[in-house]
Amino acid sequence: MPDTNDEIVFDDSGENLDDSIVAEEHQAETIKKLRDKLKAAEEKAKEYLGELQRAKADFVNMRKRDEEAKQEFVKFAKSDVLGELIPVLDGFNQAVSHGIEGVEPLYKLLMKTLSQHGLEEVNPAHQTFDPKLHEAIGVVQTENSEEDHQILEVVQKGYILSGKVIRPAKVRIGEYKINRY
Repeated sequence: MPDTNDEIVFDDSGENLDDSIVAEEHQAETIKKLRDKLKAAEEKAKEYLGELQRAKADFVNMRKRDEEAKQEFVKFAKSDVLGELIPVLDGFNQAVSHGIEGVEPLYKLLMKTLSQHGLEEVNPAHQTFDPKLHEAIGVVQTENSEEDHQILEVVQKGYILSGKVIRPAKVRIGEYKINRY
């Protein structure tokens, strides 16, 4: 008779229990390996997704910077041409100030066209002197304290293109002097 310790036990299906335990352990081990692989694949997918999102954001930012650079280039590419037209504007200003007939409508039309391209005329009469916008070429003595550091005379108008000074206005500023007799 076989020893009870060595006895082989069959389940209802008649299979060897040792074989089914081994099979279950093998399945559990396979499931664990598959779960580990799945977890590793999910982590890789998250990593790739993060890299893709960063690359996409970098690309969007690069396109935005490129577009801004193009706009800046176009905006200030005009400055050379407009800079060459400033002496023409000066000529119109002189003609208008001398009362030459028929010049003022042409001057206004030219200024309207240039202003549509971002050019602004700086005529700072009676404003406070600002060295960023104006070039002082002289002073005018004044006895009025309110005119101290005020622009009393505009010798030559200045011009700004899209917020950038392309020629400062040349001005004479007031200098208050107290008369002590």
